Amino acid sequence: MLIEDIPIGSGIELDVRYSGHSMSFRSEILLIINNSILISPIMVNEQTVGFNENCRINLIVKIEGKVYLWSNATVKLVKYDGVIYHKIDALGEGKPYNRREAYRMYIGEDMPIYINTATGPLAINVLVKDLSETGVGFITKEDLDIDRTIRLRIKDNNYIISLSGIIVRKEYLTHLDSFLYGCKFNEKNNKLGNYIARKQGEALRKKVNTYSSPPTARKRYKSKDSK
Repeated sequence: MLIEDIPIGSGIELDVRYSGHSMSFRSEILLIINNSILISPIMVNEQTVGFNENCRINLIVKIEGKVYLWSNATVKLVKYDGVIYHKIDALGEGKPYNRREAYRMYIGEDMPIYINTATGPLAINVLVKDLSETGVGFITKEDLDIDRTIRLRIKDNNYIISLSGIIVRKEYLTHLDSFLYGCKFNEKNNKLGNYIARKQGEALRKKVNTYSSPPTARKRYKSKDSK
């Protein structure tokens, strides 16, 4: 996918990593000029966000249900035709992108997640679909907002792994009358990485043992007349 082929109005996401932290900003394409994308200025707390050279920025674009990634994009504030924009420049072609490129471990269990509200943390029960080092997917009937912060606790034997993330994707599942949410964790958690690696190893060993086990021997019976 080339920048020039992206339809105007397409939704974009800027995945920004800075000093070990990860942030996500969403917008839509207003103009494409000379292979540069122009979007409305990204604001946080009514302040325009500035991106310096120490930020590692990936551009993620969803087009007709497919997701494409441009690595190492640059983002600057510009004025064009009297209007202020954030200008995004990205080289080369966008590559098909799995939002969570890390190994996804299937969970399929009901767990509580915690959401911050004005009156304090609120726990809601969700079906955790899968988990990776970079994010989690869960299903619930609750209608939650994109960019909302969630907290999740994974029990690993006698330890609790506390995780914090942001909802970056939301999809309504008609057949379940529920919502599927995709969340990105705010920062890397080594304990989570070790937990997933160990579980992945256990699953692999079970699979190997299953396929390597010899077939059950059938008993052979002799008839009374056999000698």
